[in-house]
Amino acid sequence: MMRPVSFITLALLITSVLSTTARAENRQIITQLELRDRSVKIISGSQGLNYSVFSQDGTVLDANLNETQLAEKHPELHERIRPAVAKDASSSEAMLWMGEFPDISK
Repeated sequence: MMRPVSFITLALLITSVLSTTARAENRQIITQLELRDRSVKIISGSQGLNYSVFSQDGTVLDANLNETQLAEKHPELHERIRPAVAKDASSSEAMLWMGEFPDISK
């Protein structure tokens, strides 16, 4: 036997679904890097950047990783993805990072 659902319960359910959908739509793909055996989508999120890793056939290997999680689970990808370091536009410290810095003391 089916129980009747109150109008308030139904309204709360619809509001919850709509707000969840609106929050999901705020996430934008910044870029997608295609590597030899994997691809990585970099997505802007409310807590910063998120990374999703896919196999060559499109299987999701990891989704919604933050930078620390990406470095722990996929250190080789993290080293390839992390080459650009940018700070505030007014900062003179913005630079392009390409891995280890050469030893110029010799």
